[in-house]
Amino acid sequence: MLQHNSVQSPEPDAPAKEGLAGRLRRGLFKRLDQRRLFRTSAFRLALIYAMVFSTLSAATLGFIYWSTRDQIELQVDARLRLETDYLINLYKSGAMPELLEAIQRRNQIDTYGRFYYLANSDMAEKSKEKSTDAVLPLKLKSVRSHTTRNMGDVADLPPGSPRAFNPVRVAETQLSDGLKLTIGHEISDEQALLDHTFTLVVGATGLTLLFSLIGGLWIGTSVLRRIDSVSRTASEIMSGDLSQRLRVTARDDEFDEISTKLNQMLNRIEDLMKSMQQVTNNVAHDLRSPLTRLRNRLEVTLLEERDPDVYRVVMDEAIGDADSLIHTFNAMLSIARLEAGIDSAQWKPTRMGDLAGELAELYEAVAEEEGQLTFRSDINSNPTFQCNRHLIGQALTNLLDNAIKYTPKGGQVRLRLEGNSEAFSITVSDNGPGIAEAERERVFERFVRLENERNSPGNGLGLSLVKAVIRLHSAKMTIGDSDPGNPTNPGLKISIHFTRKAAAEKHAKDLALSETRA
Repeated sequence: MLQHNSVQSPEPDAPAKEGLAGRLRRGLFKRLDQRRLFRTSAFRLALIYAMVFSTLSAATLGFIYWSTRDQIELQVDARLRLETDYLINLYKSGAMPELLEAIQRRNQIDTYGRFYYLANSDMAEKSKEKSTDAVLPLKLKSVRSHTTRNMGDVADLPPGSPRAFNPVRVAETQLSDGLKLTIGHEISDEQALLDHTFTLVVGATGLTLLFSLIGGLWIGTSVLRRIDSVSRTASEIMSGDLSQRLRVTARDDEFDEISTKLNQMLNRIEDLMKSMQQVTNNVAHDLRSPLTRLRNRLEVTLLEERDPDVYRVVMDEAIGDADSLIHTFNAMLSIARLEAGIDSAQWKPTRMGDLAGELAELYEAVAEEEGQLTFRSDINSNPTFQCNRHLIGQALTNLLDNAIKYTPKGGQVRLRLEGNSEAFSITVSDNGPGIAEAERERVFERFVRLENERNSPGNGLGLSLVKAVIRLHSAKMTIGDSDPGNPTNPGLKISIHFTRKAAAEKHAKDLALSETRA
C-alpha cells in the first residue's frame, strides 16, 4: 500500500501574510506621521490662524448680508411710504371716491407685485355702536407700521395658491376716523437675492476654513519634512560621519539661515576634530624623538662607571631635552588658552608704533649677529589699539624669528606698520626661499613642519600661535611672495590687518563668555 503524505506548503500564504503585515505597518506609520503632524507647532498655528481668519471672514460676510437685508427693507419701505402718502393726501382732501378709485385701479394693474386694501378698523366699529349722529371725536394722528408677512396672511388668495407663502412687506396706516389703509409689496425676488447671498456667505466661510486647514496641513508637512531632514543628518553626524551637512535650499528662509549657522558650526567642529587628530599624530611623532633620545642617553650613561664630569654633562643635556619638552607643552597650552579666549581680560590700550619700534630695535641687532642680514623698519604711524600687548608682541616675535632663521646671509628682513587707529596693518617680509603656495595654509597648523625643516630646531607651534593671536583679535592675515619675480628666493610676506571695530566686538563676546563660565 502506498501512502501519500500531504505536506502543506507555507509559500502560497506567505506573500499574503507579508502583504497584510506590510499594509498594517504602513497604516500604523501613516497614523503616527499624522499624529506627529498634528503635534507640530506649525500645524497648530495654522489651525488657529484658520479659525481666526474664518471667524473674521464669517463676521464680515454676515455684516454684509444683514446690511444688504436692511437696505432692501428700507428701499421697499420708502416706496410703500410714497404710495401711502399719496393715498393719505387724497383721503385728507375729502375725495373719498377718488381714493377708492385709485386703490381699485392700482389693484387691477398690480404694479410691482403690490396690493392695496382700505377697510374699517375695530375703532370704527366701536364708534358706530355708540352713535352715528354724535359729534365726531377728536381726530387721531395717523399711525404707520411696517412688517414682513406671508402673502396668504394678508391677501385673499385661492386655496392652494403657490403664492401663499411668498414674503410680503406690509405697510399699515391707521387713519383718523377708524379706517385702516394696508399696502403690501411682494418681495420674493429680494428674498431670493438674500437667500442666495446667505448661501454665498456660508459657502465662502466654509471654503475659507477648508483651504485654511489644507494650508495648515501643507505648512505642517513642509516643516515636518525639514525637521526630519535635520534629524536624519544629526543622526548620521552622531554616528561618526562628521562630513554630513544640513541641506540649504534656494528659498533662503529661516530654516536655511539656521542650517547655514549649524553647518558653519559643524565645519568648525570638524576642523577641531581634524586638528586634534593631527595634533595627536604630530605629538607622537615630534615628541617621541626627544623622549627616545633622552632615554637612550641616560641608559648608555648607566651601562658603565663614568667620571662625575661625564654624568654632569649628560644631566645637563637631559635637562635641555626636558626644557624643550616643557617649552612645547607651554606653547600648546598657550594656543589652547587663546582659542578659548581665556586671556581676554588682559587687554588694554596699546601704542602699536611703540611696540613695533621696540621689536625693530631688538631684531636689528639680532639680524646683524645671527646671519649678517639687513633689517629695515618702516613705522609710518603710531595707532592706539585695544589688545593683549604681550600676545601681539609674541606673534610678531615668532614671525621675525622665522624671517631671520630662513633668510640667507646678505638677505633682508623688513618690518612695516601703516594705517590709523581705526584700521592698520603690520607686515613682516624677507627675501628667503619662501613657502610654496600649496603649503601656506598648512604651515599654520599645530606641529606642522615642512620636510626640509624636520632636522632644524623647533616644535612647529610658532605659526600656530600667530594664527591663534590673529583670531583672538579678529584680524585678517594675507600671505604672499615678497619678490614674485625671483624664482630662487621669492621671499615671504605676511601681513596682519587689524580693525578696531572687529577687535572690540570680539573682545566683548569673550568677556561675556568668561563671565558666564565664572
